Amino acid sequence: MTQQRSTTAPRRTPASGRTGRKPAASGGIVPAMGCGAAGRVAPLPGELTLSFLTRLAACYHLAIRDLLAAVTDVGGQQNLTGMLYPDSEIHLNAQARVRVATLCRVPPRVLEQALPAWRREEPSGRYGAGPVGRLMRGEEAVAAWGPACPACTAARTGRRVPARRYLTPGERVCARHRYWLLFLPGTSGLPVPLARCPEVIEAQRQHVRLLRRCPSGAQAFEVARAVTGSWWEQPWPGEEHVWPSRLKDTRPDDADPGWWKVAARDLVTYPETVVLARLLADRTVQERTISESRRHLPYLLGELPGLLAEVADQLGRPWLVHRLATVTHGPLFTWAHSCVRAPTAPAPATQKTLWAVHSAHRPRPLSDLLPHAPATDGTPPAARPARRLRGHSLQAERAFTQGLAHARSYYKEHGHLAVPKEDTPAGYPLGQWLANTRARHARMPAPQAAALTTLYPWWNAPWSTLWQRTWHQARTHHQTRGPLKPARGFPSTSYSLGDWLYLQCTRYPTLHPEQQRLLTQIGIDAAAAAAARPRRRNLKAGAEEALAHARSYATAHGSLASVTSATIHDGFRLGQWLANQRNYQRTGHRPLPAGRAQALNTIDPWWCPPWNLKWQRYYYRARDAAAGRRLQAENGFNDLDDSGAADWLWRQCTTYDELSEEQRQLLVGIGITPQVARTALEHARTAPKRPAADVGDKTSQARKAADPATPTGPRRTRRAAEPKRPREPRSRLGHRPDLRPGFETAMSHARAWHAEHGHLAAPRDTDHDDYPLGAWLFSQRNRAKQRARAGVPPSPHLRELAAIDTWWNPPWDLHWQRNYYRARDHVQAGRPFDPAGLVPSPGTVLGSWISRACLQYDQLHPDQQQLLALIGVTPEVAHARTRRAYPWRTAVEHAKAFAAAHGHLAVPHDTLHEGFSLGRWLIKQRYRANKTSPSFPAARALTAIDPWWNPPWGTVWQHAYHHARTQPHTPATRRWIQSQRRSWLLLHPHQQQLLTTAGLIAA
Repeated sequence: MTQQRSTTAPRRTPASGRTGRKPAASGGIVPAMGCGAAGRVAPLPGELTLSFLTRLAACYHLAIRDLLAAVTDVGGQQNLTGMLYPDSEIHLNAQARVRVATLCRVPPRVLEQALPAWRREEPSGRYGAGPVGRLMRGEEAVAAWGPACPACTAARTGRRVPARRYLTPGERVCARHRYWLLFLPGTSGLPVPLARCPEVIEAQRQHVRLLRRCPSGAQAFEVARAVTGSWWEQPWPGEEHVWPSRLKDTRPDDADPGWWKVAARDLVTYPETVVLARLLADRTVQERTISESRRHLPYLLGELPGLLAEVADQLGRPWLVHRLATVTHGPLFTWAHSCVRAPTAPAPATQKTLWAVHSAHRPRPLSDLLPHAPATDGTPPAARPARRLRGHSLQAERAFTQGLAHARSYYKEHGHLAVPKEDTPAGYPLGQWLANTRARHARMPAPQAAALTTLYPWWNAPWSTLWQRTWHQARTHHQTRGPLKPARGFPSTSYSLGDWLYLQCTRYPTLHPEQQRLLTQIGIDAAAAAAARPRRRNLKAGAEEALAHARSYATAHGSLASVTSATIHDGFRLGQWLANQRNYQRTGHRPLPAGRAQALNTIDPWWCPPWNLKWQRYYYRARDAAAGRRLQAENGFNDLDDSGAADWLWRQCTTYDELSEEQRQLLVGIGITPQVARTALEHARTAPKRPAADVGDKTSQARKAADPATPTGPRRTRRAAEPKRPREPRSRLGHRPDLRPGFETAMSHARAWHAEHGHLAAPRDTDHDDYPLGAWLFSQRNRAKQRARAGVPPSPHLRELAAIDTWWNPPWDLHWQRNYYRARDHVQAGRPFDPAGLVPSPGTVLGSWISRACLQYDQLHPDQQQLLALIGVTPEVAHARTRRAYPWRTAVEHAKAFAAAHGHLAVPHDTLHEGFSLGRWLIKQRYRANKTSPSFPAARALTAIDPWWNPPWGTVWQHAYHHARTQPHTPATRRWIQSQRRSWLLLHPHQQQLLTTAGLIAA
């Protein structure tokens, strides 16, 4: 009777469709079908919702479009979005699900358990309230699915109708009926018979056993699938016979061989993928790989022969060892690299990186590879343009092309790519670009990695770039000056290079195998390393070089007394060397050679005096000040222009009897005889002294300075007693006259730097012609800021710096100023510059700085905004660049304003906020967060605004919750709360927490 009702009742209902009238769901077809005789139509486990609706429509003898029109009918309008394709899936809201449950006569809980997408999403329609359906297409947009086994479907439903099910990788094979359930984009799938491929059936059993016994089996299968997928895309060698045979045995009779090779990739490689997954998931294999690497990160897979031999043996392909030995990139190399690094990383991070398959290594979807179907008139399909690899934007590819061009130029000039991280040849940050590329080498597409490897094989060596640069120096020395001769201590090399080579010889057994091979190229093998001797410094040549520098310094400065331990003369550390010689001379621990001591005495007889060097330095200062003058001890040497030298001479006169005979002879040479010393002492005794003050009278320092009648100190006492002599007006540049020459020297270097670079924003470690210009400018800026904080006017001499560069001491960070000058030079050079059009790109260093400046434009100093305006960055341009570089920021601002007004972001899909479609934008962000990751910038910003903007339940419930929270006493709210109490055990724990926290339901 059930069969009779199912064949008679529905034949009257589609008649209205043939006459052109639209079916009325709520009052026409649905009541008729609900009261009809199609009987109970049960879903298959894991079936697609649209597949189930297709079988349901077939039971009523309806087309799927008619059934969808009936299920989503709202007042005669079809409330359905999306396009219907053979590989589509549908999401229904609650009201549409009720209609489907009525039609199939299956309880909703059974449908929810059988259909994975039954309550996955609450779509929003075009016509407001009512039943809604949304069609989605593709394996990537929904989930991995395939055709249901025809025999299993017929056994369960009693009809031979096609069906589609969500399938995990271990469910692609129906072992009972020997079918491979092949997914094909644009179709409902293709069951492929496996009668001639029993190894696929056995592989499925091994796969299920792996998933059941190994916790990381599913992740290992994804890595193995990426490995076999990369082998599939490469040209097959002549030794490969299994895959061509299997490909031929599974190909349908009417299928094109080229098309079938693309479509059957996962089918043909499935047995090898399962074997490789079992091998990679084996903990013993992982430990063996770690021990075999000797804790060295692999440079190529050939360094792990045990792993390659195991792979070749398990797959039954001995020739794989030779083909994989030279691999330096790809999913298998990435797995081995992560496996070796695993012991040094924490356990959760280890598992995450060990089984990570980056987008560049994943097999490309079939929708990107399969050609278009031929036209109905027999026209051959048009050539499909090559699609960009998933996860790599056009901007990233252009940035790589630009970096590769600069790397190629650098290689032509230097012969390697071991670029220091801070180097920017030709104004491009090549060192930083290469460092970033090395950091993401595991995520690079194969063509990019191959391009860099072809240019320079060791661009991503597992050792430091400093080691590689030094090796190139050694190779150049080996090519130009002959063998290195390790047994003789590398006599022909410089001391630093010879010391580095000897260090490599001592560490030879622990070096990376590839490092040992590189050292062998320059003549250092294991035997030579064992016989190596340390590099000996040529002491005689070193002493001659140091004496030459000392002689040059004494010629320029008149003596060696001013040499301190930090003095560097023409790049030579003269101060440290001379300090060592003085130490040897005074202690006698290591006596100086007679010839060296004599040479130093010839340069300066008092290079190592028996008294303190400070006394000797002041002596030379006083000698220079007294040159050509007659010293007048009777007035306290007030005629000297150098007051410091005058004070020192007066102190020597007061302690004349305590000086050594050599010191007295030196003082006689500048006119300080015993008679002069006694005259100075007599003058000190006869000069009027300041009257003694009472003990209890504590005059402040400011009062003493203001009252000239209360001099302090012997020199001020003498000057107060003597009449003032007229003096020439001194310069008011803020420096003492004796410091003026040093200031002029610094200013000359500052002018030269400005003439070369156009600014004075030099880094602190900048040296200009061996002058520490950066440190000097840093001290001047600090001095100016200290005076500004103390409320003191700036030093007059700093006006000269301001005349050179107005912004030599800006009130903002100097790093910002240097970046601004870099942008200014970029504009003045005529290079492409359009901030509003994202030129330069935000992916470059300069473009990133411009984007940050535009983002912070309103918080910048007014003078910074004026400087930006000079290069074309106005408020309008800054806003336009921000919107283009970060288009989601405008939407987040609307979301923040809406949440501030309403307290939440559970908005309907048609919500408009100041003309912006906030509801539809939030739906897209929720879909993106659920499909990819909730950690992208827009999602983080929305979480900060409303933690429940993307709840794990439907947004309809969240909207009702907020309505009940704000209006708890309305009848609709009371009914809603009662329904929540009845379904309390079915609610999410966080839903229960929200209800109890808001006080809607007692805990």
